[in-house]
Amino acid sequence: MKEAIEQVANDRRRRFAGLAAALMALGVLGVWLAAPQLRLEVVKCESGARLLSMPVESGVEFSVWFFHSYDRSYFEEHYRVRPAGHLLLSRMTFKSSLNGQGFEMGTYHPRPDGSAELSGINREIDEIVFRLGSPDLANHTLILQGRRLRLLDYAEAGDLLCIHLVTGGRWQGLRDSRVFGLGKDNR
Repeated sequence: MKEAIEQVANDRRRRFAGLAAALMALGVLGVWLAAPQLRLEVVKCESGARLLSMPVESGVEFSVWFFHSYDRSYFEEHYRVRPAGHLLLSRMTFKSSLNGQGFEMGTYHPRPDGSAELSGINREIDEIVFRLGSPDLANHTLILQGRRLRLLDYAEAGDLLCIHLVTGGRWQGLRDSRVFGLGKDNR
């Protein structure tokens, strides 16, 4: 009889220990999910529809690459994630004769392959805004963490796109169906 009582007591202790461990794990998971996370988002400017949402950290570099319709050559704007939700336009690389307007001042460096770089721009901005071009005239691509994300896979040519930083809980990133993009469902 004494052994049976001890067995019941041991079973209860094991169940209680298992329940306590599960509750602790849920608590840790809850804290992790609620912790703030910086995210780079691509949205349709007019509707606010989120097209891409990717976790980033301060200091991460990314670029927006496109085919320049006038020069018929590539142009790439290089950015860095800054604290407090800002982006830093650091430099531009291109194979363009810079015909046109709107180029930033920087130090011009020609390259042996005929391309060039404008470095030392270092202009802090809150948001990148541009009209998404067609595949033959622009083919805008976001390059982040070794991935090339062709923006026409997420929006239509002619859409006005905004790229900016947001801060929210990690759970918001999980809610967004895919970590690296929401897909064409949000057009």
